[in-house]
Amino acid sequence: MAMTTTSTVDTTFVVNASGQAAGGIWPHFKLLVDGRDIGQATVNSTSTGSYSFKTQVAPGAAHTIQIVYDNDWLSTDKAGMYRDLTIKSLQVNGKTVTPTSSLVTYDKGAIDGQDVIPGQEAMWWDGALKFALTKDYFPGTATSTPAPTTPAPTPTTGTGSDTITVSAKGNGGAHFNVLVDGKKIGEGTTTSTTKDFTFKTNAADLQAHKVQIQYDNDGVVNGVDRNLNVSKIVINGKSVLPTDGIVTYDKGALDGRDVVKGQADLWWNGTLVVNADKSFFPAGSGTTPTPTPTPTPTPVPTPSKPIADGYLHTEGSQIVDSSGQNVKLTGVNWFGAEGFAFAPQGLWMDSYQNHMDKMQELGFNTIRLPFSDAMLDSGRMPTGIDYSKNPDLRGLTSLQVFDKIIEYADKTGMKIILDHHRSGDGASANENGLWYTDQYPESKMIANWKMLAARYADNPSVIAADLHNEPHGAATWGSGNQATDWAAAAERIGNAIQSVNPNWLLIVEGVEIHNGNWYWWGGNLLGANNRPIDFNVDNKLVYSVHDYGPSLHMMDWFKDANFPNNMPAKWDQMWGNLVKNDVAPVLVGEFGSKMQTDIDKKWMPELIQYMNGDWNTDGKIDIGANEEGVSWTYWAWSPGSGDTGGIMKDDWTVDYTKLNAIKSGMFDGDIA
Repeated sequence: MAMTTTSTVDTTFVVNASGQAAGGIWPHFKLLVDGRDIGQATVNSTSTGSYSFKTQVAPGAAHTIQIVYDNDWLSTDKAGMYRDLTIKSLQVNGKTVTPTSSLVTYDKGAIDGQDVIPGQEAMWWDGALKFALTKDYFPGTATSTPAPTTPAPTPTTGTGSDTITVSAKGNGGAHFNVLVDGKKIGEGTTTSTTKDFTFKTNAADLQAHKVQIQYDNDGVVNGVDRNLNVSKIVINGKSVLPTDGIVTYDKGALDGRDVVKGQADLWWNGTLVVNADKSFFPAGSGTTPTPTPTPTPTPVPTPSKPIADGYLHTEGSQIVDSSGQNVKLTGVNWFGAEGFAFAPQGLWMDSYQNHMDKMQELGFNTIRLPFSDAMLDSGRMPTGIDYSKNPDLRGLTSLQVFDKIIEYADKTGMKIILDHHRSGDGASANENGLWYTDQYPESKMIANWKMLAARYADNPSVIAADLHNEPHGAATWGSGNQATDWAAAAERIGNAIQSVNPNWLLIVEGVEIHNGNWYWWGGNLLGANNRPIDFNVDNKLVYSVHDYGPSLHMMDWFKDANFPNNMPAKWDQMWGNLVKNDVAPVLVGEFGSKMQTDIDKKWMPELIQYMNGDWNTDGKIDIGANEEGVSWTYWAWSPGSGDTGGIMKDDWTVDYTKLNAIKSGMFDGDIA
């Protein structure tokens, strides 16, 4: 007897979309094919861009495609500033479907089939555009194969079942989803009385998993603010309180950006994340994991001549240590303290010492440590720290936590770059694109920088000040307008720092737009060619850019038919010429990728080669034998970045796919 089986074929889905940011965060969406999550993207432009996803689907059959918008938001400090997503079209196998097609509906809020309206371009609310595509969009036919004549192989999965119970109540019909490692296993709608909601799933035994309770319908109903209260989570009989150290609250989109310590009351849309270790999933409770191949850890370079103790200075395009050796800063961004938690991410998982030791073990020599002016407010206390793992941080302010990290860096040889990431607490750069806000004017920013410069003046592990993160939008370079001229402001800030501490390198990022030329936020240094930065103390200037790949936004140069061979010329134009012409060193302060798409996998090695000093990426290093290439700090260490993930995976093991992609660019200390 023959049976019909359906083969699958590679299929590319292209979402053409634009967005409107609010709160400094752009709209985010996931693409689902027949309910299966095949990828996600952040739409970070008001102009329409293309976002490609590739997966396998059965030909000659109908399929359902859903574009799920999940971080709708209204700014509370800027009236009328909504975060919106606009979908222009979906392309499948050369065919284009618009959101207004009769095949498309819009399920607002929870994906529950309740608030369904005809499809439209503008997604003003969280929800899903559902494309019910007929088999005509997926050419091909099913194939017939003989039925197996031998017994089916024994399954590798176990027969056990995990039980997860959420005890919760709410007002106004608060709704939540339960996910395990991002995969939905059920949902519930609460009443005003605490109720146990029980869910079954099969998760791999003897492995750590994330159990996520996602509140998704925050709102005001008849004047009453709808809230969700979670009193307890029980995983296979082990009880967890939402305030326990293994629990965090990711407000808004599940993107790792707005993470605070876990709490029982969910006043905003967001996700309680229980970082459950393997003891919650004993043998027989779920599935027996099938071993999957993992990238082989590639040995990282061991410095043959480490960066000498003491301060750094510059000579032309080179950064030089106290022994006269040209050096290269190759590090990671350890973010979190600039945002709502006011502490670097991951201190709920391990001690700060173990994190820093691991960074060095993997070959990094520098930490770019973001902070905000809000973090420096008097008495500011951190959250998201497991004090059983970090007992010496108990009772310390956020600034005192920095003291401990910097003190440990001095013991181990790690170098610290302090990064003024934003003014108020939050994620990403300042929403206004400038280096100050009404709440934290330039005078306050300068006062904070001078305080830090004096506080760490006697600790040479702190080598540099990144004066401000990602000037963009209204920020100009050399315009003469004191309110927007970032170049002039950088000199004011840098000279103020040098008045109390002349030893630091001063890092000046670019802008976004100069003379009509657009680039990444903080990545455009065209203005430095005619209007260079000049500090009172010479040989301390390092320019800096942020340079990201196609998965963050499909810039025009990524669409070039000659990609990635066109990239060296683009980098030459925007910042590389400053190094090639021996004007000043450049630090690529942020770059990174999840390394999941083919186009990112072409972009990353091109950038690494270029930063190594192979200016035309032909495999031959073009800089002198005693010179070092471009310094960099990878975004990011912890896995909480929705755009790139981290060197550490969600289970806090090393992502060797990413590490292996950048290891050839690490400083090895060799000089001729």
